Amino acid sequence: LSGFVADFALCLNLLFILAVLSAFRFTLTLPGLAGIVLTIGAAIDANVLIFERIREELRTGKTVGSAIDTGYQKAFVTILDANLTTFITAAILYFFGTGPIKGFAVTLGIGILANFFTAIVVTRMIFDFAVTFLRIKRISI
Repeated sequence: LSGFVADFALCLNLLFILAVLSAFRFTLTLPGLAGIVLTIGAAIDANVLIFERIREELRTGKTVGSAIDTGYQKAFVTILDANLTTFITAAILYFFGTGPIKGFAVTLGIGILANFFTAIVVTRMIFDFAVTFLRIKRISI
């Protein structure tokens, strides 16, 4: 389940980035692709942080639902800090950069916002659905 959740979040993250770029008619350039690659790395990092926290909670003997709740709570601050730091860096690059640097910064900024949403909201909704409606009692992370 955790692999599916992570893969789905990554795909949705990419879809959000491309949708925003398309909606505002931004051109995707090589620096923009670099921003997307960096965003994918940040998304993977966020998923790993969440899953490790959930795994730690499961090792203490908590139920799956409780482990997911506590895991997300413990990972939230770390993910927020990492994404906020990267977003501020993207904003600085945008305001002080030129041409290709601005393209990188825009794509990175959009990607970080999409990453935060998919990592914290979307994956949590999938896990909550699995626990509440599918009645998952065991989870492999």
